[in-house]
Amino acid sequence: MNGVSQIFIRKLVSAVMVCVLVMLIYFIEEQTGFVFIIGMYLFPILLIYGVPVSILSDFVTKKLRGLFRGSIALFIHLFLAALFVMIPILFSEWERELIISDTSSLFDNFFFITSLLSSFLFYFSDEFLRSKLAKYLHQKILLSGRAKALCEKIGEMRI
Repeated sequence: MNGVSQIFIRKLVSAVMVCVLVMLIYFIEEQTGFVFIIGMYLFPILLIYGVPVSILSDFVTKKLRGLFRGSIALFIHLFLAALFVMIPILFSEWERELIISDTSSLFDNFFFITSLLSSFLFYFSDEFLRSKLAKYLHQKILLSGRAKALCEKIGEMRI
């Protein structure tokens, strides 16, 4: 059970990181309050759809190694993210007419771009958290006396 909970926590941390990164990217592009609305809608989608897709990707690629595993996992993330946006578009009449008349309109679609960006960042943040560098940094932070003292102070706080 310990391994399963660590995987789930890693996926949740990846979801939070991706939500913040996507919000920062859109904030850099345009400094409006719309960024918070994006984050408000993106985070639940990442929890409900992105985390299971990432777990599925890990399950499918668990026996593969190296660059091949990484490329297959990235393909699964991107394909299922594109599918998440494509299925509602294909079932709506007005969007279907736009796609048939102009195939480039799909790639101009805000939701499609956000979906691909989020899945791309989710894959790379999850891979980073799996890496030896992240594990090393985690151990360094946990073992440092300053971080331990800060955690103890936070634990002693009462509301």
